[in-house]
Amino acid sequence: MSTYKALEVWTAQTLCDVGILLSIVSFLFHIARPYFDRILNRFTLRVAADFWWVAYVILRDGSLLLALTLGFLSLNLDLMADIKVGLPFVPLGTVALAGALAIKVFRNSEDVNKSFRYSTYLVALAALLNTLGFVFVMEGPGDEYAAASTSFWQTMHSWRSNANPELATFTFYVSISLLAAIVVTTSVSTLRMYGKIVKENEKDAGA
Repeated sequence: MSTYKALEVWTAQTLCDVGILLSIVSFLFHIARPYFDRILNRFTLRVAADFWWVAYVILRDGSLLLALTLGFLSLNLDLMADIKVGLPFVPLGTVALAGALAIKVFRNSEDVNKSFRYSTYLVALAALLNTLGFVFVMEGPGDEYAAASTSFWQTMHSWRSNANPELATFTFYVSISLLAAIVVTTSVSTLRMYGKIVKENEKDAGA
């Protein structure tokens, strides 16, 4: 392997790992909302309270967006053949992150309501899938551990994307199909929203 290729593989693997970590960070920020709410109620200055809440939202949703972006980056067959991606967990975790972000963009998920619960559930699911894929598949015990020779860990090792092109291809097709469904659904929602705004503006102009 050339130095350039080795650097490319190392960079791609690092970005994949960072995306997994960020999904866990986003999950932690989501479940930490009661703490941020308690601190928010202690502020007597409105400016300080607004700054605290904006910082929380940026950290919570920013880590979610970055995790999704890095998940997209590693969700292609070329990179999946070069680096170890935990199948089928990590790609499905990316789908869950996309679903959570879609709910946040097109639904009111800031108040504690059904949309808030669904988005939090999806972030929790993504963090769980990414953790399972990282701990059990991508970073399972090496040859220096006796447990590595057991059938369980051998099976986990075989689910690495660079060791199982058939499973990688199947997982890729499933994940891309689910992401495409999310994109189509959100696009239709956007067009309907714009159409409703246009009709309301035309109605106001006619009045």
